[in-house]
Amino acid sequence: MPMYQTATDLPKQSAVEGDFFKSLSYLTKHYGLNLTKYRQLPYPYNILMAQKEVNRQLKKKGRCRELLIVEQEDNHTCLTVKETFNQDFGLFYIPVMPIYDLWQNPEHTHCAELITAVCAYLYIEADVTYYRDEDTYMFYNYEILEEWITEGKDDMEEDDYNRQKTAYDNALKQGDFIQEKMMATGFRHSLDSLIANFNALSDFEKECLTVAQKCWDLWQTFPKMNLFKHASLQDYEVEDYEDNYVAMHEYFSFVGSVNDSVSDTLRDMVNNDFNERARYQEPEVVTFFNQAQPRYTDELAYEDKLYLLIDDLCTLLYHKP
Repeated sequence: MPMYQTATDLPKQSAVEGDFFKSLSYLTKHYGLNLTKYRQLPYPYNILMAQKEVNRQLKKKGRCRELLIVEQEDNHTCLTVKETFNQDFGLFYIPVMPIYDLWQNPEHTHCAELITAVCAYLYIEADVTYYRDEDTYMFYNYEILEEWITEGKDDMEEDDYNRQKTAYDNALKQGDFIQEKMMATGFRHSLDSLIANFNALSDFEKECLTVAQKCWDLWQTFPKMNLFKHASLQDYEVEDYEDNYVAMHEYFSFVGSVNDSVSDTLRDMVNNDFNERARYQEPEVVTFFNQAQPRYTDELAYEDKLYLLIDDLCTLLYHKP
């Protein structure tokens, strides 16, 4: 056995040991773990070894599970597991101007209908914010962009100004067009029939169909879920929340484009802003084992699949014909 040195402020065995192993029994049944019997080892070595093995067995690909030993208000000890995604922070910005282009091409109208229906689900059901809606983070950033472009007119070459102004105006006009399409009830609720009647011949059409099918499956499997169901940091004060954390509605959003001069400036603005924040909000599930819990079910499965759907959609739109 490895050696350890007893801490000077070690909690009393009578106050901690019983609560710990009772809570541990709830945890092992919840996750279906098979642990070594450590209770008979000397205190606190038994707790240290049990905690070490639980941490090892809790590991799951793609997830970060943090095991905590907390003291509750009633002074009893309780094990707690916080589960989040094990992934790097990124921007999930869905460009709508490529969809507008599809609508303008009669050969791709069927693709435009299908992808618009997918976006309607993401906007209305999954609650992904839209940059043309006031009081959203991206609406605010586009307003700042307009000010910069207008104020910088005298310092720019005429061609540069005209290019940026045109790109900005197109982002607004085309964004309004796609939003109006998405808000039509028929698109969202006819996704299944659009899929059934879609004849995919080209590689792009096949990719459109695949994305739509993933969206439909997600909606049917999780009919009442949305992006913010398990959002963390919900109990923080508004001032502290806004000043220190990147909110999910800020890094999940529809935008105009992701590959023009305006979008490059927008991306720099957002990254500079986010770099000033301490942490970012993310989906998380916290389980307290102060009592028996039902068998583990993946409560973050919806968000996991939603992230993949948005990533596939963005890739599809970036490589549209």
